Amino acid sequence: MGYYKPCEELTRCHALDDFWNNKEFEKWTKGYLEIAEETAYPLAECQVGYAYLEGIGVEKDLEKSLYWTKRAAEHGDRDGQFNLGWMYEKGLGVGMDVKEALFWYEKAAVQEQKQ
Repeated sequence: MGYYKPCEELTRCHALDDFWNNKEFEKWTKGYLEIAEETAYPLAECQVGYAYLEGIGVEKDLEKSLYWTKRAAEHGDRDGQFNLGWMYEKGLGVGMDVKEALFWYEKAAVQEQKQ
């Protein structure tokens, strides 16, 4: 995640690493959810989407996963863009849509080249 610019939100996100390392996944997800709701920070939104996709610290919920992943993607998070493409490709929480999947994969790939 070295492509995020230093900022207060990133510092808050990194502070949650201890919860992950200690396998306190409910606290990890809750922390990211608070940041996402308060600031719309793309990294936090992406992590919340992933948590709901995999059931990390919360019950699996594809609808919530799609919501947060899409927000992250729209806010420019390349991991969120890739994940959203994958969700469209596999039909996770959304109807399978190859064109939409390619759109998000390409956005993530082009952004990667800019870094």
